Amino acid sequence: MGRIRVRLKDVAEATGYSVNTVSLVLRGSSRLPLKTRDLILKEAERQNYVPNQLARSLILQSTKMVGLVLTDIMNPTITKTARSIELDLAKAGYGVMFASSDNELANEKRALNHLQSSQVDGILIYPTNRNEISHIQNIAKSGYPILMLSDIPDAGLDVVAIDDIKGAHIAVSHLIEQGHKQITILDGAKDLGNSDKYDGSFAAAEDAGLPSSALQIVDPEGHGAIHGFAAMQKAWALTPRPTAIFASTDSLAIGAARWCRENDLRIPQDVAIVGFDNTEAAEFCSTPLTTINYDSEDVSIHAVERIISCIESDNMSGDTTITLIEPNLVIRESS
Repeated sequence: MGRIRVRLKDVAEATGYSVNTVSLVLRGSSRLPLKTRDLILKEAERQNYVPNQLARSLILQSTKMVGLVLTDIMNPTITKTARSIELDLAKAGYGVMFASSDNELANEKRALNHLQSSQVDGILIYPTNRNEISHIQNIAKSGYPILMLSDIPDAGLDVVAIDDIKGAHIAVSHLIEQGHKQITILDGAKDLGNSDKYDGSFAAAEDAGLPSSALQIVDPEGHGAIHGFAAMQKAWALTPRPTAIFASTDSLAIGAARWCRENDLRIPQDVAIVGFDNTEAAEFCSTPLTTINYDSEDVSIHAVERIISCIESDNMSGDTTITLIEPNLVIRESS
């Protein structure tokens, strides 16, 4: 047996008022006497009346919902940002509908199709592959509000993101300033079209007068601590061995640090480690981790402000807005 939805008509019949009067009260109108409002509200609560948002959205041409596509729901930085976005949208009177691509392009396309068919008013997205964004560009070209949470130069899309190039430059510059001349970078994003941390790292070496051979890249083939653990084994087998590690996520850095401890390497005396994101775990791991701060709240504030502006604009121009938030270095014991 299907669930029976309580209708405005049911509340109206129980109270003796018209459907229009009940509707006014439930929409928060103060035009009616307090006694009338109190009676209707109590009856609506007794019957567990829930507004039909689908019907309302058809009338208003707005669901007051924003879609958010994540690449990895287990990534603590992305999850933290998602939570900030949810709170900031709620303050503006919007809800959020989550979807995760699990770093699979096919999943991302399905998620975008589902969100559009669900009539969300706009979409925020962490893209899976920067080399494959034509489907996202097509959504934007159709006039549908969509905003990227990663920077893709010349994509013609709205962006709010941390400046990863700047962050990587700061991280590697810090290690160079500490005297390190052989640094290994744990980062596999370049194959997915994201060379920001790669570019920032090599720019820092060049600015310091070091040869490109001072930096070596190891692809961890993932983003978690387990991948950092395995990647550190590969990094330590390089010739020459690194004296410092720059990991593209804190999770990778924490995994690398675990490998060092299990192999009796002192941090930072034998090998220094710098991560990226400034997660809670980075601060409380056995050797507190130096890291680049990813300001989730700042990203959320700018992203929510921009997507709502796009949604509520009656006459959107074709101009795109790119907001890159400059990160800062949080120095702890690992470097």
